[in-house]
Amino acid sequence: MQLFDDHAFVLETRDLSDSDRVVVLFTREHGTKQGAARGAKRRFSRFAGQLQPLSLVKVQWSEKPERQLVRIRSLELVRSAQPLLEELEGILLACYLAETVAVFAADSDADPVLFRLVDSTVQALLDGVAADLAARYFEVWVLRLAGIFPPPTNCPNCFQPIVDRAVLPPTSESLLCPDCTSSATGLTIGPSPLDLLRAIHRRPLLELAQAAPATTDLRRIETLCAAIRRAFLQQELRSYRVMLECVQ
Repeated sequence: MQLFDDHAFVLETRDLSDSDRVVVLFTREHGTKQGAARGAKRRFSRFAGQLQPLSLVKVQWSEKPERQLVRIRSLELVRSAQPLLEELEGILLACYLAETVAVFAADSDADPVLFRLVDSTVQALLDGVAADLAARYFEVWVLRLAGIFPPPTNCPNCFQPIVDRAVLPPTSESLLCPDCTSSATGLTIGPSPLDLLRAIHRRPLLELAQAAPATTDLRRIETLCAAIRRAFLQQELRSYRVMLECVQ
């Protein structure tokens, strides 16, 4: 049995038994881990208040080779996500970001860039950055880090520069120039959302937040990222479906 210490984000908890929970963690040095938190459902559990989505914790766990579920020995809260969870909008967003990480992060393999993205996005939200902008920034970068959504600079078909318009064909994961596809059968991205996409790839979130992007541009990028994600995963994230249902 090996013993490990690391920093991690809490992504999900679910019942394991009458008194225990399974906790899904995204660790800085060891990727995602699923661990048994013994006694976590008890009234005076030592894990009380530490298992909220996107909370940053210092965790110690033990694991045995070839056993998927590790045993969580201790958790120490480093930064609470409670301020994000005081309203329904924040709860839905936290669950969506957490599920996105759980789907795209590698099991047991470190992903320091993704970890920094999660850390900076959560901190920006706690600092008051608009949830809409933070979510779109996070979506674009998760897809880029997954290798399926590069910056919209050149068409992957003809390699010509994408200037002021691009099209996402149905069930595709790549933006093409108008000459390589028909806008009648795809999602068209105009000059303003293209400029915002390029800014997201070049500039930090806090800098972008200084001049709030247009809501219409954010909606277009949300639609684009959702389409690319569905094409890649062949399904939609459950938390995203719930979020859409709640805002309608």
